[in-house]
Amino acid sequence: MSGARAGRTGPAWRQAGLTLIELTVAMGVLAVVLAIAVNQWHDYTEWQRLRFGTVQVATDLREAQERARAERRQYTVTFSNGSAAYAIVGPGYSENAEMPAGVTSTATQTVYFSAFGKPVTSGGAPTSYTIGVRNPKGTGTISITQAGGITYTEP
Repeated sequence: MSGARAGRTGPAWRQAGLTLIELTVAMGVLAVVLAIAVNQWHDYTEWQRLRFGTVQVATDLREAQERARAERRQYTVTFSNGSAAYAIVGPGYSENAEMPAGVTSTATQTVYFSAFGKPVTSGGAPTSYTIGVRNPKGTGTISITQAGGITYTEP
């Protein structure tokens, strides 16, 4: 090998690694991709919390309705505007429930279920209710018809 250093010349040696500039560009691209992924993950988890909170409130309302019907006694579910906590109360029964982190009620209201499981006013007149839950991603809605049907709309 006349004058050349063995193993350190030619195209094969130059392609064996990355230059500092190439490595820096690759790290920059990776950082941008990760930033986008983290933001999307945060949005997804917030949406899931809101969805779960909406379903949870609808389920708890159905449970209070079934308890009222089974025990033939009035039950109430009370919400406070901006609060994640709500109370389910009946004769000899009291439960404080809480929505997922960051999910709150949109209004202060009390839902009354008659001894027959129908939604009524505090005076006993038939009525319907709409309950809203929210977080930064949107609002979920739970509706109770005068007939006693409970449905929810996912955000």
